[in-house]
Amino acid sequence: MKKQNVSNVERIRESYKGRPYLDPTYDPAFKEFFDDETTLKEFLNHLLHLEGKEKIEQLTFSFDNHLRLRTPYLKEIVFDIYATTASGRFINIEMQRANHSFFLDRVILYNAFLTINAKQSLERSLDFQALRDFEKQHKLYELPETISIWVCNFDLKETNGKYIDAWNLYSDAAIREGNAIPITQKNKYIIVNLTRFTKSLKEIKNPEDAWLYLLKNAGKFDKIQEFENFALDSALERIRVDFAGEELLNAQESSMLTQGEINCRLAEIALKTEEFQRKNEAFLQQSKAFQQQKEEFQQQSKAFQQQKEEFQRKSEELNHKTEELNHKTEEFQRKSEKLRLEKEKMNVEYQKIFAEKHSMAKALLQDGVAIEVIAKNFGLSVEEIRAL
Repeated sequence: MKKQNVSNVERIRESYKGRPYLDPTYDPAFKEFFDDETTLKEFLNHLLHLEGKEKIEQLTFSFDNHLRLRTPYLKEIVFDIYATTASGRFINIEMQRANHSFFLDRVILYNAFLTINAKQSLERSLDFQALRDFEKQHKLYELPETISIWVCNFDLKETNGKYIDAWNLYSDAAIREGNAIPITQKNKYIIVNLTRFTKSLKEIKNPEDAWLYLLKNAGKFDKIQEFENFALDSALERIRVDFAGEELLNAQESSMLTQGEINCRLAEIALKTEEFQRKNEAFLQQSKAFQQQKEEFQQQSKAFQQQKEEFQRKSEELNHKTEELNHKTEEFQRKSEKLRLEKEKMNVEYQKIFAEKHSMAKALLQDGVAIEVIAKNFGLSVEEIRAL
C-alpha cells in the first residue's frame, strides 16, 4: 500500500515536469499558498493599502470555515479563508475559477453571512460581555468592519476592465453630484480580476502587483523564482511540487471545481434544459397550429378550385348559349329579311291586283253595270267606284 502511495505521488510530480509550482488558482494550492500568518498579513496589508495604525499587525485565520444560519431553514456556506484581526476586522477571501449564474448574488450573500457572523462574534467577545447593560444597549446595532475579497480567474465585466476594484455603499445623490465617497467604511468588497492583470515580471513595481503576479502565474513558471521577499518566497515554497505532500498533490489533482460550483453548473444546465423544453413545446404547438392552418388552407384551396371549375363550366355553358343565341339571332335576321322581301313582293302583287280590280271595275262601270253590283263583287266601296 505504501509503495502504491509513493508511486501515485511520483506520478503526479512527473505530470508537473517543467513546472516547479502548483497552480494557486486551484483551491488546495491557494490555501497552502496562504497558510502562514505573515504571508496573509503581508498580502492583506498590500492589497488593502493599509498603513500606519490601519496596518494589520496580528490576525487569526482558518480554512473551509463553515457558517450556518437559519433563513428560515438552515443554510450553510463555507469560506475559503476566514480571518479576524486584533483590531476587530473580519475578512473573507475566496478563490473563484469559474463564473456561474447569480455569481454577484453569491458575493453579496457571503458578505451578509460574514457580517452577521462578525456581529455575533463581537457580542460574544469578552470586551463586549464586560460592558454594562446600558452600554450593550447603546451598541445594539454597531457592526464591526467586514471585508470580502474575491480573487476571480475569469473576466468579470463589473470590474470595467480593471484588474482590481473596490465596491462600497454609496449615496446615489452624491454620485450624481460628483462626490462618490462611501457612506460607510465598515463594509467593503475587493474584487480581483486576474484575467485583466497583464503585467510581466519586469513590470512589477510594488508588492501588490507581486502578489497578484504570483497568484496568476506561479502555476505557469518553468523554473524556480526568488523575489528576495520572505513572505513571497515562503508562499512559493509551500506550493513547490517537490515539497508538496501526498495529500496536497491528490487534492490539487482532483480540484478542478468545488462540489458547490459543480452543483451550481448542473442546476444551470437543468434550468437551460427546462427552458429548451419550454421553447420546444412552444415550437411544437406553433407547428401544430401551422399544420392546422395549412390543412384549412388546403381545404379552402380545394373549395376554391371546385368553385373555379364550376365557374369555368358555367362560363363555358354561357359561351355555348351565347353562341347558340347568336346563331338564332342570325337565323331570325335571315327570316326577317326573307319576310321583308316577301312582303315587298306581296305589296307589288297587291298593287297589281288592286290596279286590275280598279281597271275591271272601271270597265264594268262603263258597260253600265250598277255601282252597287260592282262594289259587292270587287270588295270596293261605292265612293271608290264613283272616284273611278
